[in-house]
Amino acid sequence: MALIMGIRSHRLLFAIFTLLLLLKPALGFISKVGDDNVWCIERERQALLEFKESLIDNTNMLSSWGSEDAKKNCCSWEGVHCNNQTGHVLELHLDFYGLRGKISPSLIELHHLTYLGLSGNDFNNSQIPKFIGSLSNLKFLDLNGANLSGPIPFQLGNLSHLQYLDLSWNNLKLVQNLEWLSHLVSIEHLDLSNLNLGVANDWLKVVSGLPNLSELWLYNCSLPLATTSPLLHINSSKSLTYLDLSNNPCINSSVFSWLLNSSTNLAYVDLSSNQLQGSIPNVFGNMNSLERLFLHDNQFEGGIPKSLGDICTLYGLYLSSNNLNGQVLEFFHNLQGCTKDSLEILHLGGNQIKGPMPKFAKFPSLRELDLSNNKFNGSVAEKIETLYKLEFLDLRSNMLEGIISESLLSNFPNLYYLELSSNSFTSNFSFDWIPPFQLNDLYLRSCKLGPHFPNWIKTQKNLIFLDLSNTRISDTIPTWFWNLPFELHYLNLSQNKIMGRLPNISNIFSNLAILDFSSNRFEGPLPAVSSNLTSLNLSKNKFSGLNSFMCSIIGVVMHLDLSSNNLSEEIPNCFMHWQELEILNLAHNKLFGEIPRSIGSLMQLIALDLSNNSLSGELPCSLQNFTMLRFMNLRENKLSGRIPAWIGETMSSLIILSLRSNKFHGSIGLQICLLIHIKYLDLSQNNISGTIPHCLNNFTAMAHKISDVMTDKYSTWNGPEYSFYTDYGKYSDSSLNIIVGWKGNVYEYGKNFGEMRSIDLANNKLTGNIPEGISSLIELKALNLSGNMLIGIIPKNIGKLEQLESLDLSRNRFSGSLPASMVGLHYLGYLDLSYNKLSGRIPTGTQLQSFNPSKFMGNAGLCGPPLIEKCPEDVTSNVGGSKNHQEDRDGGRKNHQGNQDEFWKCLYVGIGFGFAAGFWGVCVSLILNRSWRHAYFLMLINLKDWLYVTIVVHTKILLKMFHN
Repeated sequence: MALIMGIRSHRLLFAIFTLLLLLKPALGFISKVGDDNVWCIERERQALLEFKESLIDNTNMLSSWGSEDAKKNCCSWEGVHCNNQTGHVLELHLDFYGLRGKISPSLIELHHLTYLGLSGNDFNNSQIPKFIGSLSNLKFLDLNGANLSGPIPFQLGNLSHLQYLDLSWNNLKLVQNLEWLSHLVSIEHLDLSNLNLGVANDWLKVVSGLPNLSELWLYNCSLPLATTSPLLHINSSKSLTYLDLSNNPCINSSVFSWLLNSSTNLAYVDLSSNQLQGSIPNVFGNMNSLERLFLHDNQFEGGIPKSLGDICTLYGLYLSSNNLNGQVLEFFHNLQGCTKDSLEILHLGGNQIKGPMPKFAKFPSLRELDLSNNKFNGSVAEKIETLYKLEFLDLRSNMLEGIISESLLSNFPNLYYLELSSNSFTSNFSFDWIPPFQLNDLYLRSCKLGPHFPNWIKTQKNLIFLDLSNTRISDTIPTWFWNLPFELHYLNLSQNKIMGRLPNISNIFSNLAILDFSSNRFEGPLPAVSSNLTSLNLSKNKFSGLNSFMCSIIGVVMHLDLSSNNLSEEIPNCFMHWQELEILNLAHNKLFGEIPRSIGSLMQLIALDLSNNSLSGELPCSLQNFTMLRFMNLRENKLSGRIPAWIGETMSSLIILSLRSNKFHGSIGLQICLLIHIKYLDLSQNNISGTIPHCLNNFTAMAHKISDVMTDKYSTWNGPEYSFYTDYGKYSDSSLNIIVGWKGNVYEYGKNFGEMRSIDLANNKLTGNIPEGISSLIELKALNLSGNMLIGIIPKNIGKLEQLESLDLSRNRFSGSLPASMVGLHYLGYLDLSYNKLSGRIPTGTQLQSFNPSKFMGNAGLCGPPLIEKCPEDVTSNVGGSKNHQEDRDGGRKNHQGNQDEFWKCLYVGIGFGFAAGFWGVCVSLILNRSWRHAYFLMLINLKDWLYVTIVVHTKILLKMFHN
């Protein structure tokens, strides 16, 4: 019986075990796979597979995820971490896996998930899923740079266990408030960088109330003005160690009140790129743990407070790009507390510190020293020679001088960055010197290195940036230079006198992005270059062979400058190979023929300069593709035809347009007024006829003080200056020059174009009046309409052009008087109104009377200063006043005689009034009283003799004055 019962019990257990195996998938039980003893939860595995199905995995990073038998253990999948005891999925590490798509709601099945990292993927502007707020065990959430959009779901406030949250660098909607954030009482790391918090006025209150917050990153959040209150001081987090509020222009000095009461544990503070003004406050002196302080790119003035010199933990101090000033000795005195021993990084570039270089022996730990763009002077060698730990040295753009010797540089075996440009240094290196360092960056612009190419360069194997421009090298480039194992990205040998031919460098320096050999004496055919090149400047040399160069290269060149060479051929029709071009400069050559139609392939073009050649024919219609063009200079050619209407219709982004000195004819179409961004318009010296368009007031950039900075992924454009940017920062400056008729002369403008606003329509065949609307262009600085057939009057409101510095209306047919408003042109430095039909008095003003009379000549009717011709009314008044002038010539009796004249005038007037009144009274009396009549006639007999003498004397005086 017992045996039977035992057998039944075993059968029952076996049946139950079998049933459990069959029901396992449905019940979500775990299954053992392999020998690693890690168990996988089936419903969580299915959730992950659904998550994968919602994604595009072009890089196969999730290839280990699958439903095959060999892939059933989700705990062994790439990026998945499970609990070793329970098999529950705890963590998903999928950062920067190249995934695209959407975040599937299936992840809600991962109830035990504590870590979700999806940063650096592309979720196609989808929204942050609300269900994430239901993952109640989540401690780590990283969605940084995941291309998410829409609002931040308030459900994230339910994650009370969350310690790490990073939503930075997405396209999230303007955040109205951060109230949801106040519920994350466990949060330690918070990064909302690059999100728009511009109206989240509660940001300071919320972050101050997070008791465990230790790292706060709010870079570039458009934070509203920080306001403080006593409550914030009470609730402020005392655990903050890292704080980044950089690049928030509304942040001002009021933030220091909050910092003063926030935390004494701060080790990292970044307040750079804000609007902080005044002196650097002493608030940082209370931060006993401070290690790195970033205050660069603000508006601080004065010097360094003594409190900074007493922080014994401070090793990084970044104060560049402020208005710090003062003498050197005073400036560095306050850093000589215990900070002098700990300080390793000191950046003071871009300030106004002046005086001789101080001795840095008191800062023995310095690794990085940036004193660039200040006013330091004197020698350097003995001031820095003891900085044996130096790795980074930037002294560019000061007034330093002296010899940079190998004995000095040999003191810095760890040096990797050396920038000495734009000083008056002279090098002194022996031919066989071998430096103890390996540089990544070497900038020696404007140092005196020549005449020979520096031989020690061949010892440097790690160079990425090399600038030896304007260093007086008159040598050829040695052969060994082309064989070095450089990883050069930037090479600048411009503004020297280097000779010879260039080899085929297409396979040399294959990573080279920027090459500038301009302003040298290179000759021969243009070299083949690497397909990785983005900027090539070979201008101002003696190169030839444009056709073979343009038609044999297929690359990604964005900037090509071959101006001022010996290119004497037709422009080849090969631009379809250069579709990445943004700048093309072929000016100052001997190119002829028509502009090829394939130039229209350059749809990314921002700047085109073909000036000073012999190009002919009409502008090809393919130029209509230049919808991004900002700069077009075609002056000094033989181009003909009408000015196309599509210039205004499709090139509406133009800032500078010069068609000067060609053979264009016809009228200026109204479409030109669509150029609302235009700052410089030059159509002078053509055969253009018709009237000046009445719609010039549409030139918005001339009517308002606005910015025309155009920014894209690779570059910035501001007038003719163009700069390239990469991950390394700005590393190439180049300019396109424009010839400007300015104040009667011709100037070449490049980077200094600045805020120029100019219209030049001179030497054409224009007729009609000056449109009244031109007076609305209040930012205009130069206006030249000379040498036309314009008629009518000068606009009465021309005085509204208060910024005008140059005005030339000469050699036209203007008539009428000069507007009285012209006296308001206070900045006018050049004026020419000669050879018109102007008349009337020149308005009296400090400016107009200061010009040479020749600028008014040829106007028969003009009068008044500075002309010697007097106006008719002045001549009349002079006749009446000749008496006074004569008295001046007679020895200074003018004032005396004038007083007499005034006396007699008063006397005669008084006599007149008295006579009238007396005569009436006497007549009445004589009629009424006989005895009075006898006495009156007796008085007249006695008075006649006195009157006779008086009249004769004064008559003689008046006759004498009249004859004189």
